[in-house]
Amino acid sequence: MTIAETSQQKPQNWVPILEQPLFAARKLKIVCAGAGYSGLMLAHKIQHALKCEDEIELVIHEKNDKVGGTWYENKYAGAACDVPAHIYTFMFEPNPDWSSFYVGAKEILGYITRTTNKYNLDKHVQFESRITKVAWDDDAGKWDITTSKKDGSQSVEQADIFVDGSGLLNKWNYPDIKGLSDFKGHLVHTVSWDENHSYAGERVAVIGNGSSAIQIVPQIAKEASYLVNLLRNPTWISSGYAAHLTKTGENFQYTEEEKERFRNDPEYFHEYRHRIEHEFNNFFYALINGTPQQLAAPEAFTEIMRKRLNYDEELCSKLIPDWKVGCRRLTPGDGYLEALTEPHVDVEFTGIDHITADGLVLKDGREIKLDSIICATGFDVSYKPKWAHSGRNGANLDKLWADHPEAYLSTCAPEMPNYFIVNGPNCPIGHGSLLSVMKWTIDYILDWAHKIAREDIKSVTVNQRALKDYNEYTQEFLKRTVWTSGCVSWYKRNGRVTSMYAGSILHYKDLLATIRGEDFNIEYRSSNSFRFMGNGLTQIEVDGGDLASYV
Repeated sequence: MTIAETSQQKPQNWVPILEQPLFAARKLKIVCAGAGYSGLMLAHKIQHALKCEDEIELVIHEKNDKVGGTWYENKYAGAACDVPAHIYTFMFEPNPDWSSFYVGAKEILGYITRTTNKYNLDKHVQFESRITKVAWDDDAGKWDITTSKKDGSQSVEQADIFVDGSGLLNKWNYPDIKGLSDFKGHLVHTVSWDENHSYAGERVAVIGNGSSAIQIVPQIAKEASYLVNLLRNPTWISSGYAAHLTKTGENFQYTEEEKERFRNDPEYFHEYRHRIEHEFNNFFYALINGTPQQLAAPEAFTEIMRKRLNYDEELCSKLIPDWKVGCRRLTPGDGYLEALTEPHVDVEFTGIDHITADGLVLKDGREIKLDSIICATGFDVSYKPKWAHSGRNGANLDKLWADHPEAYLSTCAPEMPNYFIVNGPNCPIGHGSLLSVMKWTIDYILDWAHKIAREDIKSVTVNQRALKDYNEYTQEFLKRTVWTSGCVSWYKRNGRVTSMYAGSILHYKDLLATIRGEDFNIEYRSSNSFRFMGNGLTQIEVDGGDLASYV
């Protein structure tokens, strides 16, 4: 090879000029799992807030036949939200017509459905379409996503970005109790509720004392001739969130005059919602060890529980916890403790040994005859995906998250390029307004989509240093909170807090506000990371716009 030939060789990062203006965006395809609140927020942001459907092709796969997610699936007796209704809304669609301060699942689903229809948010939703497998194609820089329809047919599509908006409280199973399948009476899990079954005059067992059980028990107690609530551990039953903003400390119905003012006085309505949100977010201080709010909470909630239990000392000794308030998710539970004082209602901590054809046997040998068993035993909250999920170099998310699920800012997973989660591990889901958190997460995801599209990026993957540093700092902060105080809680997995964020939701909001590119391994679509500079012109110049707009 001659010197002349050597000098003519192009460097490895040489690329031809890209004949387009600076920051010209390529069209991306985003596939999202789930058409609950988060998936519909994503649709609204793309269709209406950013108006960027020409830049982003959105597909949402929803396994059910309608939108609504958890509010479509949970139809059990008493199903309701413990968050004040006026802050449990899409930020772009406040609702002046809520019937009461806290509302039930049916009313929430109606609101979600109306909002979806108003803004055409199901425009890109494929219903009865279940994601069964996702796999990263490193050569193409895309996700291969396999879905199955109700009729058994399957299809595969590719996406530049995959968003998991399926929710944490979604995957459920019956509890692992010996003999459960032998029961010949009515057996139901709260998520597979039979709205046509009547419990009138029946002998009923409710297993569990989480949110669903606490809502179900007072409803079924009104019908059943006998009800037993089987528990493993006591739990704090609190006043309602922001209850001091209610008229009597309890749920109440809005008058037609109040709703009319909400409709016709936007400033007043905004201030009312603003005040509830402020007070709701203020509860975070009660979850930090040693704060005045945290120290005062046990005494206040103990008195609430004692009063609701009619000062029955035996029930009080069994049902009032000795661990810190907030270690498990607080549940207001109007009517629950009162129901447990009824003469036809029993509370059992003994534990179930096995189920029989016509009832159950406790660990001490006592047998309880039953007509119905209601499993209010919650969900699989392991964060492991609901589908086969493989990322870069075949990394399996199910295995990566088998023991200690670790995410970055609760949104990005290790070895998973262009993959984002809404309400992932260590997300602020135990305090503050969750719908606000979802909204900020969607904003963060679309900020990344904007960067990927405009800067000629093939993939972004959180790097191991950032992942480990973030999670180590998170766990250290969490030692300051009640969540590490020793209770049994779905907030923890293998002794490690996996479902709580290391700070307030305002802290989370500000942290998400900036893309920290230094925390990611970024791969580009060419060998030169500055190919996005294009042909030396801006879009304004190409469009013949104002060339002195900066003056």
